[in-house]
Amino acid sequence: MNIPGLLKLQPRPQVLINPVDAKARGISDANRVWVESPRGRVGVRAKVTDDVMAGQVELNVGGGSPIQAEEWRDANANFVTDFENRDPISGFPVYKALLCQVKNRE
Repeated sequence: MNIPGLLKLQPRPQVLINPVDAKARGISDANRVWVESPRGRVGVRAKVTDDVMAGQVELNVGGGSPIQAEEWRDANANFVTDFENRDPISGFPVYKALLCQVKNRE
């Protein structure tokens, strides 16, 4: 993310996690966390919220460019996606159905 208005709304990349799941993992709001899959991991901040159901998370996409704000530079959601699992027509990667784990990194 490199748009000033959007950075003002959300200066750091985050993963939305339900309070039940966060508590089970010892994660508090704004903790630095890893979102990990068998394919890799990405570091973001936790946003503990009832906006997502228990057992699911929502990971921001749009990070990973060297010209972005510092915290967004390494926040590439593609690190946890499966390169081989793509839509056969568009080639778009599967983002909405990936197994992952969220772990505290503090």
